[in-house]
Amino acid sequence: MKNINRVGALILLPIILLLSSCKKDISLDPLGFQTTDVTNEAQLTNQLAGVYSTLEAEQLYGWGMWGYFNAGTDEGFNNGVTANSSTTQGLTEGFRSSSDDASYLNLWKTLYSGIERANVLLSVINQPVMNETKRANIKGQALFLRAYYFYLLVNNFGDVPYKTKLTSEMGSNFDVPETPSKAIYDSIIKDMSAADTLVQTITQAQYTTTVTQSAVEAILARVCLSAAGSPVSKTPNDGLPYYKQALFWAEKLIASNNHSLYSSPHPQYSSTPACARTFINNMQDNFIDKNLTEGIWDAAFLSNGVGSYAGLGYPATQQLGVLMGITCPSPTAKSTGTYRPLPSLYNLYGNGDQRRDWVFAPYLLDTAGNRLYNMGVKFTVTPSYIKWPRDTIYKDGKILRIRYDTTFYGSGAVINPVVDVNTGAITSVNIVNGGAGYLLVRTPAPTKDTTFTACKVGITSPSPGSTSFKGVVTLDPSTGSISNITVAGTGYVTVYDRPVAKWRREYEINLTKSATVTSSNFPIIRYADVLLMAAEADIFVRGGGSNAFPTGVEYYNQVKRRAYGFDPKTASSIDVSVVTIDSIMAERSRELCFEGQRRSDLKRWGLSVMINALNKARSSILSYNAVTSPASGVVNSSLLPINNFLSNPQKFTLFPIPSSELALEAALSQNPGW
Repeated sequence: MKNINRVGALILLPIILLLSSCKKDISLDPLGFQTTDVTNEAQLTNQLAGVYSTLEAEQLYGWGMWGYFNAGTDEGFNNGVTANSSTTQGLTEGFRSSSDDASYLNLWKTLYSGIERANVLLSVINQPVMNETKRANIKGQALFLRAYYFYLLVNNFGDVPYKTKLTSEMGSNFDVPETPSKAIYDSIIKDMSAADTLVQTITQAQYTTTVTQSAVEAILARVCLSAAGSPVSKTPNDGLPYYKQALFWAEKLIASNNHSLYSSPHPQYSSTPACARTFINNMQDNFIDKNLTEGIWDAAFLSNGVGSYAGLGYPATQQLGVLMGITCPSPTAKSTGTYRPLPSLYNLYGNGDQRRDWVFAPYLLDTAGNRLYNMGVKFTVTPSYIKWPRDTIYKDGKILRIRYDTTFYGSGAVINPVVDVNTGAITSVNIVNGGAGYLLVRTPAPTKDTTFTACKVGITSPSPGSTSFKGVVTLDPSTGSISNITVAGTGYVTVYDRPVAKWRREYEINLTKSATVTSSNFPIIRYADVLLMAAEADIFVRGGGSNAFPTGVEYYNQVKRRAYGFDPKTASSIDVSVVTIDSIMAERSRELCFEGQRRSDLKRWGLSVMINALNKARSSILSYNAVTSPASGVVNSSLLPINNFLSNPQKFTLFPIPSSELALEAALSQNPGW
């Protein structure tokens, strides 16, 4: 497929101002889908852009697939979702939804719309007179995208209509019966396998936002693993043919040598870990660093919908960096830090694992973008407002008033807390400046005692919790300077105050920023996922379901080495010799958390695994809360989706068929529990 110049008012990422000439791939074109007969190559290309645009929908990679549709796992939670949330996204994320809710219907409609667009393109693919290699490439991308949209449908809704016939050719009968999930998976694998022979390699395409052989092979491994597991295959033996296919496609990609894990930081940010490089690239639309090494397939988001670009029709839906990002009150680069980790995931990282402090930022940002370590907690010292001999009494009319001598109130203290990185608790404080003139108070008589228990030190924090800290203050009696503060009480800073921050607006390079959306790409799949899928499939294909063979162990160790700052392809001191399915379950959570895969992973590993994981997450919340006593709001938000999911796990494993679709199509049946 040829590259197309970024011209006109339709391609409007502010960063294009930095270049006078630049090229891009077709997946970045704005929506311009045509349903008329195609007569030339340009129209085909335009239709293909319309097929890609489905990926940008809010229900897919603008928010849904990594946010509210991925709820009910053992990774994290939306701190803005409560038992009183009434938005369709909040109802979905809190598992308080019904089959009438718009979130499910919108996802259903969006995916079938993408499928219909692909069907239209494929129906006319042979009409234009054009280069056959280009025709094959366009056909392969459309064939793959249609199959991928069916994968998202069957993986989330179960048995659904498998519709490859144009609506315009269906006459008056629009009832399409359900197709069993296994048959749909087989059709998806067939179409994607065909696409692998038609599309370009990633080295030819030079973009992660178009469908290439790397994308096809990586997603095929994912699709085959899904088919190998629950609910499609009932036992590992039933799933063995799919495990074999998953291993074949993953190892085909690995053997291509087109990809490897990053072993060095981003070229412009040497202090960041190598594991963060791909996410920095996402925030920058791969503009500085193309991300071809570790990146495989991204959903592209160009416009941020603000400034002079706001009214030009390009959809602005991406909320990575905003809802999921480092808490920042800046009006021009705002982030709510809404998504937070659960203690079970935070504690899953070992000492020295560089991923933890990247996934869960150890700092917040102020309005100027300055980093506030200790999670933005600030100590303030409140002086004692009491009458002292040097205060004077005067009359205001008939009322006696006191004019305080402010030299006794104290000023100048600067005090920073020290936060334990493992527990999130305030363990001690550093007195940067003790100030002068402070007084400690005991009743009934005012006196310059050296200690007191009615502490005048308070905490202010921009994040939830952390409001009931207590301490004992020691003063230098000769100067009134604070010389020591001893920590006491509960209500410290907690793990919950750390925002999920794989995607950070600090690295955003758009010249005009929006407070509500970003232009960050979303990594649908990347090389670390492929290595872990290969290791998992190896357990069942070569290891009989027990342990991975040495090849699988090496795939696993590459991911782990990079996490601890080692070269991924060089043996290190943290290597393991045994990899089991439990190893894979834990490592996939550490490596791929918040990338929209955990719910799908837990589901394919079986309902009992999913229930067990959520029960462990719930126990971790309760035991952690007993020690740290965070604010009740954050506790309730963390427990809500887990408790509601566990109340009826069989029901919530699949999404409901939208009730409006059931009313229109007699051939459809509702999923259990809905």
